[in-house]
Amino acid sequence: MTLPILLPRSEIIDERWNELITKSEQSIIYANSWYLDVVCDNWKAIVWPSADDYQIVMPLPIKRKWNIEVVQQPLFCQYLGLFSIDKISEQQLYLFLKKLSSSFSYISSYHFHPDHSAILSDVFHHFPKFEVKHNHTYWLSLSDSLPDIQLKYSSDRKANLKRGEKFDWIIKPSEDIEPLIQLFRDHHAAGISGGVSEKAYEILSCLFNALKINSAANVFYAEKDGRINAGALFVKADKMVIFLFNAADLIGRKENARTVLLDHYFKLYAGKSLSFDFESPEIKKISSFYKSFGASPVPYFSIRKNDLPFPFKQIQNWRVKKSLKSGTN
Repeated sequence: MTLPILLPRSEIIDERWNELITKSEQSIIYANSWYLDVVCDNWKAIVWPSADDYQIVMPLPIKRKWNIEVVQQPLFCQYLGLFSIDKISEQQLYLFLKKLSSSFSYISSYHFHPDHSAILSDVFHHFPKFEVKHNHTYWLSLSDSLPDIQLKYSSDRKANLKRGEKFDWIIKPSEDIEPLIQLFRDHHAAGISGGVSEKAYEILSCLFNALKINSAANVFYAEKDGRINAGALFVKADKMVIFLFNAADLIGRKENARTVLLDHYFKLYAGKSLSFDFESPEIKKISSFYKSFGASPVPYFSIRKNDLPFPFKQIQNWRVKKSLKSGTN
């Protein structure tokens, strides 16, 4: 096998890239060039077999720190990894990881598509400098009928859905994400350790516009007496739906508005060949909420690597330990 090569963004041919992403076994909207252009400061890619023939690709989100390039998983992008139309072999994965490791001394975080989980387990031992973390998201198949989907809800979720329906929420689609962002600012941001940067909101606004252009965004709001109390952004592409962003005020939380919003979305797409990804963080309370809809845990790996020279290696390790203690990463 010829060795994979590292390409800068400027040398990536968008049409060929996006065609491969769409046709790949791992197809996910995060990996499209236009999506990466919004959520990444910069990005590169490891490709094979050549600079103008893409059969396997691996997008790499890049930030610049300490005057070096760092691989760092961006916001609104749960996982990336390798993308290929054909099944990826252990040797191919090994060569891609070898190229990744030799090209970057610091990997802040990089998340692999769940499709890679089994084969990664057999390859990671070749890379002792990688710190490997086992994560889970939650997926729900929408291919069943709505009654069958609802049958899988936990008893608590069924009861909360009934309470929410009795509150008579009005669910409305929208082309405007700003009320959703404002809900998050007002009712969620203060509870996030380290806060939320203005840039994060700017990225989300730009991403929503890009998603609309590509017919991939659906925003729904739950209203009562003309006031928006909860909202959600759903991203639909090919056979996957992603629960990308949501927020609710005190009334919305108390009266189960997000449960009603999710159930409303399932009503719209029940019986379709779609997988719904709750994009669950590693937070027990949130993952338990998603699991209560009958969703199944889906494992995926993330890696970190610190091979920086002294004293940057020691300083950054200290920062990471400090952030983990405070609940951020």
